[in-house]
Amino acid sequence: MTARQIVVPASDGGAFGVWLALPDSGPDIGLGPFPGIVMLHEIFGVTDWIRETAEMFAVRGFCVAAPDMFWRMEPGFEGDFRSAEQTARGRGFKAALDHEAGLSDVASVIAHLKSLPECNGRVGVTGFCTGGTMAYLAAARLKPDAASCYYGTQIHEFLDEGRAIDCPSIFHMGVEDDRVPHGLADTARAAWQGNPNVTVHTYEAGHAFAHTEREDLYVLDAAATAHARTFDLFDRLKG
Repeated sequence: MTARQIVVPASDGGAFGVWLALPDSGPDIGLGPFPGIVMLHEIFGVTDWIRETAEMFAVRGFCVAAPDMFWRMEPGFEGDFRSAEQTARGRGFKAALDHEAGLSDVASVIAHLKSLPECNGRVGVTGFCTGGTMAYLAAARLKPDAASCYYGTQIHEFLDEGRAIDCPSIFHMGVEDDRVPHGLADTARAAWQGNPNVTVHTYEAGHAFAHTEREDLYVLDAAATAHARTFDLFDRLKG
């Protein structure tokens, strides 16, 4: 696996940073080319945890690109969840995020991944927290090949869009998540009823249960199950 920082041009001018992790061919994952995955970050930006998670996916045979979604507000922001001030800044960026512009950036990253010789032309999207919401909107509006959305905090604001999802998409929601309305999983299932492309999975966990650095929130069993489901979904893009 190799990883590096790259820069991708934005469709409306300027450019933004992207952490790119590429797999090495091997007996466990094949010779490639490999599917692409756009990985969208939490309110803390492209942190060490996002980079490590991208690399974890790359080792399993995916070309992973994690773009800086906050670059129009503060390029390169990396917040520390232990800092109240940086957490507040991250939440401010989330509130100010232009979803349309952000989705145009996701589309640019998808196009970049497809241009790489290591990529087989099929691209999925995934994301955590704010990135989970963006992955959901990308699934509805950008028509990727698959999507896996982890505890998106604003999905309830865009529930009607789930009916437009036409790629296999899975959602991971903690039943004890206090960052979203109570019973969101049931509300989402009702809103998306009849769309065979969408599956909602629930876990005995709260918010950010997949974040290994969050000792207060991380739930090993939930994270392992959610990742296994995600890998099963994205593995279908191989070959």
